[in-house]
Amino acid sequence: MDAQLTTLQQDFERYKASVSGSVAGLEPETVLVIEIAGSVNEFRQAVEAIGLEWMGEWDIDDIPPDEDFFERNTKGERTNKAVKGRMFLSLGNEAGMRELLSLWEKWRDNETLPSGKTKWRDVFNQTVQIRRWGIEEALRETGMLDRWQDLLNPINPAQAIRFQIELFYRRSEDRRRQSERNVATLLQAAGGKTLGGFIDMPEIAFHAVKAELPAERIQQLLNELESESHDTDIQLFKFHGVMYFRPTGQSLAVTEDGEGVDTEIAEGVVDLPPIAAILDGVPNVQHQALKGRLLLDDPDNLSAQYQPGDRKHGTAMASLVVHGEMADGQADPLPRLVYVLPIMQPDPHSMNRSEHVPDEVFFEDRIARAVRRMFEGEGAAPAQAPTICVINVSIGDPSRPFIHTPSPWARLLDWLSWKYRVLFCVSAGNYPEAIDIALSGTDYLALTDPKKVEHVLKCIQAQLSGRRILSPAEAINAITVGATHADNGGNYYQGQRTDLLPGASLFSPAARLGHGFRRSVKPEILFPGGRQLYRTPVLDSQTVYQPDGGLAAPGQQVAWDSNQAGALSKTVHTRGTSNATALATRSAARIYEVLDALRGDHEDSIPQGLISVLIKALLVHGAKQDDDACEAIAAALKTRDNSRQFKEVMSRYLGYGAVQIERVLACTEQRGTVLGCGEIRENEIHEYRLPLPPGLSSSQEWRRMVVTLAWFSAVNPNHRNFREAKLEMSPANNWGTLPLKLARQDGDHNQVLRGTVQHEVLEGTDQIAAFQDGDSILLHIACKKDATARLDDAIPYGLAVTLEVAEGIQIPIYEQLRTRLQPQVAVSAVGGTA
Repeated sequence: MDAQLTTLQQDFERYKASVSGSVAGLEPETVLVIEIAGSVNEFRQAVEAIGLEWMGEWDIDDIPPDEDFFERNTKGERTNKAVKGRMFLSLGNEAGMRELLSLWEKWRDNETLPSGKTKWRDVFNQTVQIRRWGIEEALRETGMLDRWQDLLNPINPAQAIRFQIELFYRRSEDRRRQSERNVATLLQAAGGKTLGGFIDMPEIAFHAVKAELPAERIQQLLNELESESHDTDIQLFKFHGVMYFRPTGQSLAVTEDGEGVDTEIAEGVVDLPPIAAILDGVPNVQHQALKGRLLLDDPDNLSAQYQPGDRKHGTAMASLVVHGEMADGQADPLPRLVYVLPIMQPDPHSMNRSEHVPDEVFFEDRIARAVRRMFEGEGAAPAQAPTICVINVSIGDPSRPFIHTPSPWARLLDWLSWKYRVLFCVSAGNYPEAIDIALSGTDYLALTDPKKVEHVLKCIQAQLSGRRILSPAEAINAITVGATHADNGGNYYQGQRTDLLPGASLFSPAARLGHGFRRSVKPEILFPGGRQLYRTPVLDSQTVYQPDGGLAAPGQQVAWDSNQAGALSKTVHTRGTSNATALATRSAARIYEVLDALRGDHEDSIPQGLISVLIKALLVHGAKQDDDACEAIAAALKTRDNSRQFKEVMSRYLGYGAVQIERVLACTEQRGTVLGCGEIRENEIHEYRLPLPPGLSSSQEWRRMVVTLAWFSAVNPNHRNFREAKLEMSPANNWGTLPLKLARQDGDHNQVLRGTVQHEVLEGTDQIAAFQDGDSILLHIACKKDATARLDDAIPYGLAVTLEVAEGIQIPIYEQLRTRLQPQVAVSAVGGTA
């Protein structure tokens, strides 16, 4: 620590000397990074007590063990596991630095620390590293250095390179304005400029600007770093207000070129108000499959940027939301309009004009405007789609895989979801890279299909760090959707293509994988994303398989925008998590129709403000991890070291499982689903009574109970936990002592509590004890604060409980549940509704 603090002090003195007089109003400050092992609660007050400004914190779980910090097992033996810890960020000036050093010297010399500052004793005790926030974090962790290195090779030194500057969010508005002036001045001094105004979103603590610098200045920085220089002459890269430099103008939706085939699709016109919305590129509203079925709202006239054949991604997503998978043109369209507001446009500089958000535009701004326009209106325009319950976001930022903390885009979706009580369905993202199977073609073909799957799963596991979900898939209030390796396309011509996961009910080999924020279950659910094949290497000795992006089967048949004039009936086959997400949004719209019918039958028992959160619960409620998929993953990846946490490993690949939506939309004689919803406040408990069907008394039949709780939480971007409300559903006793003798099947009991969906699948086969008609299972929903000192608002939630026995068993579960629920007007002890 002595050496680290000496280095810290020297770094600060050099920085202070280098900025002295360089920019008017530029105070020499620095952002401190304090990495500790374990945790120190309520550290913020200690930071502010010595004049430092709190900038945030997050959990870390990969500190290498050393002589000072290590884990012990249950026997007290030292292990080689990484140590979990926490990282704090704070900004201080010269006075704050002096105070920090003074406290360190007192602690080191065993002197008593001053009143109000004793928390620093715990910090010094547990500090692994203390340093200045610098180029390593601002540039290297975001991938900017590698990206710039790739860009610079063929570029003229005078050419401008564009990027995004993300600033530390200062609490004081005056400080934020001063940071803006400083950044603009430093850019100008380096020969660059801003590309537009700064974006400042206090609700999500996001402050940033788009900018450009001459390539020669970027090259100068890279040269200095390569020579291991401890400093750079470019003041912008040393400015304490900059948190990250990031890429900008990334392509958000990539589709293949091709014309497709003509497919006859029955046209139709609907006029019911929309429930589902799509934020994507512009669709071809004149396509035979979409004409009369979309409500296009294009306030920025982005349609004018498109040429014939450009409307690919938006058309395909709209097709899947409206019709689902089309098999030979057969479709089952939604009975309502689908609202579409474009947020992307073609990139004229890309080879295939892929759709993106331009360099000078923040997609956070476009999305915030779009959602506000739906529910509140914009300018003189009134609310354009206030009936929307679910919004499809089948796009992601390939330059921003999830690391540590939610991105601004994810934080925005969470805040919008809470503010407007709307559900976002977000794609987990695709992994477009090759898979190296490290086997020759002959050796691979010699394997049985199960052995091929086992081998490829191990190869995919080796890619996990590169397969992290893409922003904004980590959003906690959203439902993130992964893809299964499946479609309804039937047989296909294989050609020079290989199915790397043959005969397995698994995730798509081109899908990105979890976990989410704080190792929560992400993606929560999987929908079919089309069978993804890989191009067979030409030489037997070649082992690298590239994904096939062709538009022929297999895959999901979707409407396609043709560059041929008047060609309005083209379809192609596509694949990916974008497709899976569109199918999830379509399922959410179908769930709405069921809920709407129930409201009609039960006198509006479901308030409009709780419809979206109940859809969220039901969308996950149909999820179940496939038994064959679990067996395949366990055979390939389960080891002695991970066996105790293997449920958490499994969720990384399967989430809560693939959704069987028909199980959600209707009951059977042997399966009944009960719904509840409400608003709950901090420290309240809502109690629900599920009547036990008397037909199960003393039975030994297989039975399953599925319980799903979902909620929308307010968010606190300044707290490491981010989620303000933690809800938990549990039986009055524990699951194992329930009269039905059930045991948890899927999901780790801790992991299911880390997000905003708790999904429990429980089964039993042991003989049930006798019980009386009228006996019930009591379920409690408890609400606790998380990333806040106090919950000021009621938290909306939805609850779904399904009880079933095997089909054909003569126990009328549905009828016995329905009969015993009818007399109960309210089943909440504290305020819920059922």
